[in-house]
Amino acid sequence: MRQSFHIATLMVAAAFALEANAAPPFYTRCLERLSCALKLNLPDSLGENVDNDSTWQFRGKALRIRTNVYGDVSHIGYKLFDTQWAADYTARPLLDFLERYALEQDVPRKDVDKEEEAVRKRLTFIEGDASMIAQRTPEMGCVIDEVERRRYTVSWEKGNQKICMVIPADYQLFLGANAVELEHIFERDVKRMSSEAVEDKWREMWKNGTRSRADSVWIISNGCYLSDQIRSDLYLQGSEADMKLLLDSSKPLRSVSNVLLTGCFHKSIPMQLTIDKYGYLKSDIEVTLQQLLAYFHSENCMLYLGVKSRTKERASLTLFAVNFKMAYNHTISVEFPFNILEGGEDKVKGRIYVYTPLQNITEKFFIDNLKQNEP
Repeated sequence: MRQSFHIATLMVAAAFALEANAAPPFYTRCLERLSCALKLNLPDSLGENVDNDSTWQFRGKALRIRTNVYGDVSHIGYKLFDTQWAADYTARPLLDFLERYALEQDVPRKDVDKEEEAVRKRLTFIEGDASMIAQRTPEMGCVIDEVERRRYTVSWEKGNQKICMVIPADYQLFLGANAVELEHIFERDVKRMSSEAVEDKWREMWKNGTRSRADSVWIISNGCYLSDQIRSDLYLQGSEADMKLLLDSSKPLRSVSNVLLTGCFHKSIPMQLTIDKYGYLKSDIEVTLQQLLAYFHSENCMLYLGVKSRTKERASLTLFAVNFKMAYNHTISVEFPFNILEGGEDKVKGRIYVYTPLQNITEKFFIDNLKQNEP
């Protein structure tokens, strides 16, 4: 088992090495394969954050090709949804999956058994079938119902052309990447995030939080995750109209909580991060705490923090970055030296498990395993 995971990891690493020389770069391997199957003549660079839905077609239907902030091709599919509505939709990877899946039904792909592929993807059609999705247009109304962390029900209805399908909330499915590739994506992209100190983004992220006051300190809470001990609480000082984050070495635990949840500090904080991988493998990388948090923010993750222990010198904590819409979380065990708050040069140490799927896992699983994640 371990050897097979190691071989799979080497294959993914080799594919990513080849991708570095590709023109343009692709966010995932499945998008690169789909582009080749379509014989798309893409330029070396499409630009950054581009959503193009008018240049390319396949079988007379408009294609949507989108890039991310680094210029990687991050989506290829039929244009099934209104562009502005799709951009604002909170579960955008679900829409991307539907557009890509509809296109894949029409594209001949070497060595792909589409019936076997459909079974593997665990899609359930209550009405209609996969061949009908490509006939949907942005003008047709689409209704999406969600059972958080479990599944989505997507339906279109136009005359006798009814489609109703149930899709598991599975980020690997939506992205078209397995767990091993997701680990490589994380390792590649967290290094590409900006290392600059985070500004006051916390005001937007906690704007709907519950406010309370204790010991002359304001507490703004986005609630808890898994247990009452794992919370998303910020500690602030000042008047109600002008509250500022508490960053005070005399109150180290509350200050560390603020730093880990927001990234706000007067400088970038270096971090030694170990990525635990499938097959008992691991990678050790050097990033900043701000890069890691920026990665979570880019994925629209909510952050929650639990304190495991503390001494006079440091705190041991567990940080959860949770994407409820995509039903996964990242779990990071953190060792934070308090002297960083006083301008010391120590590094934060962390150990992370990325993209743990939540759809089939109970809260008890995480609570029972918190202590196993210590660095």
